[in-house]
Amino acid sequence: MIELLEGQAGESTKTYVTRVLIHNIVNINLEPGEKIMENELCSQFKVSRTPIREAVLELSQKHLIDIYPKRGTYVSYIDPELVEEVRSLRCVLESELAKTACSLLGESQIDRLRENIAVWRYYMEKNNEKKILQLDKEFHSMIYSMCHKNYWNELVESISPQFDRTIILSFRCRPTSVILSDHEQLVDAIEQKDEEKAYEMARQHMRRYIENRELMRQKYPQYFNEN
Repeated sequence: MIELLEGQAGESTKTYVTRVLIHNIVNINLEPGEKIMENELCSQFKVSRTPIREAVLELSQKHLIDIYPKRGTYVSYIDPELVEEVRSLRCVLESELAKTACSLLGESQIDRLRENIAVWRYYMEKNNEKKILQLDKEFHSMIYSMCHKNYWNELVESISPQFDRTIILSFRCRPTSVILSDHEQLVDAIEQKDEEKAYEMARQHMRRYIENRELMRQKYPQYFNEN
């Protein structure tokens, strides 16, 4: 059973269905390789087939769903090559962003980032991986916004769901305290206006996937494609 979310003001039915499906794919409520049953989705969402089909088509373009004529529609397996492309792009953008943050962020903005870290620690103690992922994304999104790089953030968000699935699996393989420590050290470097340290911390943070990928594939081989 998928997890339904609250609708947002002005959100179309198709946009809502797309957002909810992405949420469930990212959080592995819909597992890689699982068949998408259109009739079941219509019943769960209480909508006609049209917005379901439109959402599924959009997600196939995002490489989150595979459509096989006469065979069915399935949640895509995690593609390590695609994940690495996203990781590499984020590494380039966010390491430069970290340097920029050193000269732009003031005390109030630093405080907001530290508040995010404090809430993260609360949910880490409760082992709530969905909230932790949400807070992780909010942390990075805030830095993009504070550095006036909203388009960069939109670009990253548009390609991130495939990568976000590996973050959830990473949470299940290694303590999330390591990632939280990265955030703390990054904020420390930004507050100290240490561009070199901030740059290196951002790069280190984006290398966590490389450190964990073999462990993820060993523990969850059924979620990855065979390439």
